[in-house]
Amino acid sequence: MNIPSIAIIIASSLDGRIAFPSGGESHLASNKDKRILDENLSNVDATIFGLGTLKAHQSTYLVKVHSENGVIKISKNQPISIVASNSKKFSKDWSYFKQPVKRWLISSNKNKKLKNIDFEKEIYYKKTWKQTLLSVKKSGINRLALLGGAKLINSFIKEDLINEIKITIAPRIIGGKYTWIPTEQTNKIFNLKQLWEIKSIKELGANEIHIHYTRKVEDY
Repeated sequence: MNIPSIAIIIASSLDGRIAFPSGGESHLASNKDKRILDENLSNVDATIFGLGTLKAHQSTYLVKVHSENGVIKISKNQPISIVASNSKKFSKDWSYFKQPVKRWLISSNKNKKLKNIDFEKEIYYKKTWKQTLLSVKKSGINRLALLGGAKLINSFIKEDLINEIKITIAPRIIGGKYTWIPTEQTNKIFNLKQLWEIKSIKELGANEIHIHYTRKVEDY
């Protein structure tokens, strides 16, 4: 498969929620999870998330470097930040456009041009994500972290493009509609077979765990 390797990286409650019922920005996991997030994101070329996630946070996560003496600094080497959005209604006042990252946009909207918004590259969405990701691969992206939201994650899973899932499970039961895979009125099952195997499990303390799943080699 000549597309980037794709890992879903998320924090979820016990009942699969990634945000509180009221929506908006959420921080479900602990500071220890953020350290693992720094490790995971330091090993990718780019991250990708949807417009809903950007609207909720108005920023992206900046990778930190942790020194042995406990000092934490923002890394000079940030992955490229890719936004997937057909809408081009962005606010230049969002802190996202002031953060020290390279920004790319993936959109199927060829009619409306961006004005006074800082994206270094715009890649046009083709008929499928697999076809679109060929262009991303040609642009030098070999490892891609999928950070949300649920609709974008869902679209990648439908095309069976995920290689890894790195999920932190926080010991909370939240409820509401914000699951990391949206509920749909369909009987389709994406992966009925047990295609995923555990690569590692880490206890983060306070009853929180981080699980790293990978696809079985024979599936590719």
